Amino acid sequence: MAGPQTVWGIDVGKCALKAVKLRVGPDKSVEVVAADYIEHAKIMTQADADADALWTAALEKFLSRNDISNDQIAVSVPGEHTLARFSKLPPLEKKEMKKKIPDLVRYEADQQIPFDMDEVVWDYQVFDAPDSPEIEVGIFAIKRDLIRGHLHHFESGNIEPSVVQSGPLAVYNAMHYDGALTGGAVVLVDIGTENTNLLVATEDTLWTRTIKFGGNAFTDALVKSFKLSFSKAETLKRTAGSSKYARQIFQAMRPVFADLVQELQRSIGFYTATHRDVELEKIIGLGAAFKLPGLKKYVQQNLQLDIDRLEHFHKIKIPATAEGGDDQAGSFAVAYGLALQGLGLSKATSSLLPPEIVRQVVWRKKRVFFAAAAACLLFAAGVIWFRGISDLGTLQNSSGNTNVTVSPENAEATIQNPPTNVPPREYGATILAAARAFQSKNSELSSQGEDERNKIKTVMELQSDRVLWPRIVDAIHRALPAVNDEARDAASAKAFVAAVKQVPRRDRNEVIIESLESKYLPNVDDEAVKISDPWHANVDPIADPTGAGRKGFLITMRCRTPNSGGGMFVSTGFAKNLLSTCRQPKAGFYIDRIGVANAAGDRPSGSGGGTTNPPGGGWGGGTRPKATPSPANLDPLTGESIDDDMFFQVTFDLVIGDLPEKPAENQNQGQG
Repeated sequence: MAGPQTVWGIDVGKCALKAVKLRVGPDKSVEVVAADYIEHAKIMTQADADADALWTAALEKFLSRNDISNDQIAVSVPGEHTLARFSKLPPLEKKEMKKKIPDLVRYEADQQIPFDMDEVVWDYQVFDAPDSPEIEVGIFAIKRDLIRGHLHHFESGNIEPSVVQSGPLAVYNAMHYDGALTGGAVVLVDIGTENTNLLVATEDTLWTRTIKFGGNAFTDALVKSFKLSFSKAETLKRTAGSSKYARQIFQAMRPVFADLVQELQRSIGFYTATHRDVELEKIIGLGAAFKLPGLKKYVQQNLQLDIDRLEHFHKIKIPATAEGGDDQAGSFAVAYGLALQGLGLSKATSSLLPPEIVRQVVWRKKRVFFAAAAACLLFAAGVIWFRGISDLGTLQNSSGNTNVTVSPENAEATIQNPPTNVPPREYGATILAAARAFQSKNSELSSQGEDERNKIKTVMELQSDRVLWPRIVDAIHRALPAVNDEARDAASAKAFVAAVKQVPRRDRNEVIIESLESKYLPNVDDEAVKISDPWHANVDPIADPTGAGRKGFLITMRCRTPNSGGGMFVSTGFAKNLLSTCRQPKAGFYIDRIGVANAAGDRPSGSGGGTTNPPGGGWGGGTRPKATPSPANLDPLTGESIDDDMFFQVTFDLVIGDLPEKPAENQNQGQG
């Protein structure tokens, strides 16, 4: 007999992994089976931190200490990655509610979500108070590339979640089940590393907003005040409550306290303006930041609301084996709420798990039943075979035609209406022929659709590669020439433009990317970059080490530069930098071939004719005709004419995969 259902709630934050394993006990109460707290070696947001490596290390350590093979898994996504919108529906009778709400919510989602619906995973939650005729729905969405990138870490560790929930909703589920929302409206403030989740919650309603303000702001204040490194300032912040310099620490962080209160006032003010009938009762603070000396008192005085720091839960107790145990209850609120939803005990039941993954989970669970059915069929076939052997002697003595054929079209009719009044051997041959016809038809149908399945596989592989694009764009951005010294220290957009215009246009180290196009290539070696212009940046291609072909992208960028260096400035500057930033070890991509060509034909209508400039060449004799300036040929930043700018095109093959560690000697990059 199977044991009680157990569910792990796993919350991977910027500072640590928090996990709680729950089950329902014999008395129907929730029991904590296990809990774990794994702090990262560095905060993920530190400049020198490798977030992917920290994710992997935390999950590997968690799996080494906990057996999850027989447990369900519920995981969270950060509130800042999700979109939350709340909308009131027209009053509905209870009979009509279940029937009409899905269509009404679908319409609201189309209006409220600012993305194409195919680009997001979304779900909704109905909030209806028994004493109110109004029905409010919360619509929650996350972009597909974000959720796929988030779940990729769990997939790498063979962790298959059955629930994906937004962090703020998991906190709401925990506080709702734990009895913290039995009175009036409560403000829940969960201060994270970079963001703060603010929730206004009752037993039947919820409103939430993510504030771009977190614990790192306090650490940065200590870095500036005491001239410390980030890691030392973080340690000082965590020990501030017991430090003899608590007063000095408070003074250093006081401006940050004021910024936090201002953001909280703005959000709470918006809520009270749209919910005038709701009276706020108190604030509950979650997260270690509320242990900072003076913060609780400062927030309470400025918001004029009683504030309690969540120090323990009422219905469960986190064991001391987890870091901080029940004393750090606020850190485990998300994991607590996730596990409750996995047990089916949560108020909010929406989930952001992509539908295609839901189908995978369902089919995987059915494999056990398929195996049992196959075993039964095998046993039945064995019985039939044994009986056939025992009857073989009789059949050997039977007469009749055994050279029977049945077409696939007649096979079903033959099985349903087998021949009568024929000898046993002929009867058996007829049934066998019909079975073989079925088998032939089955093989034919199985072979169909292979091309479509391969295309689906290719599209799914492209989905997994989409996480590379932010890195590719960053590499291109880093390859752009640095701005002139005069503009580097500008404090505003207006000052920046003024500083740029102080430098003669022909002396500016600028490359402006006007467009970028990409084309997926199943094998980059099948479509090499072709360079026909007299000048270009040339690089020897990197041979495919496997010989099996490499997938990637053909990227075309149309650019311009005002610099008088012309082709030499582009070839030895931008193109050389691009080769450097896009040929880094373990980046997940690298440039195979690159070409730079003149693109004078891409000039906007009305601009000067220009000449094709070889590497290092000048701008011609300066006699090109001038056209009347129009918005199409003015610099959008400075308003200057771009008639004398050089337009060029950079084309390169970008291979998806890590750069080979030891390229051959003939693979060194060069300039042409």
